[in-house]
Amino acid sequence: MDKGDVFAIIAALIIVVAVTVVFRPPGADAVPEVPGVPESPLPEITPMPTITAPSALPEPARISYTAGIWSYPLVRLPENLTLHGGSDPSWKETAGIIPFAYLEEARGGITETFHVPHAVWRLNCSVSSTVRPEAAHFRMALVELESGTIVEGADLHYPGSIIKNVERGGKDFYLIVSVDAVDSYRITLETLPQYL
Repeated sequence: MDKGDVFAIIAALIIVVAVTVVFRPPGADAVPEVPGVPESPLPEITPMPTITAPSALPEPARISYTAGIWSYPLVRLPENLTLHGGSDPSWKETAGIIPFAYLEEARGGITETFHVPHAVWRLNCSVSSTVRPEAAHFRMALVELESGTIVEGADLHYPGSIIKNVERGGKDFYLIVSVDAVDSYRITLETLPQYL
């Protein structure tokens, strides 16, 4: 037996003991039951009263696709959505983000119109594809209803997420979405408390 073999065995034993101490197997701390000795009842715990906000936030509204698109000023996605850039920076304040609407689907289409009263908000898009992730392609345009202007756009290859910050509120919008080889996606419209 070589000197190095002895050190390797000692090191392995030390690692096994350390792992055993850190991750105790279930039942290692269990106290064996002693017959004839009744268990002492645990003191009853009084639950703390929950403090609710004076005005609870409503559940996010679900946005759906519509069939009546012919009155919309724009019904096709432009060829190049990369003009709108990649993902915008995430907000520093993540604890107070308030979702107010969402679109969750597996297919593309054109949504019904929706009104956004908030001056600052964002589109938080996440795309899932497990069957053919290398072929996944998600395209989306946020369109202002009145003018037909594309306010924001996203072009995402492969599964992942993209955030688009919007600084335009008090208007009606709709979304145009196109997908290829995507299992599902979710677009969540979010804002911060100071913009409510």
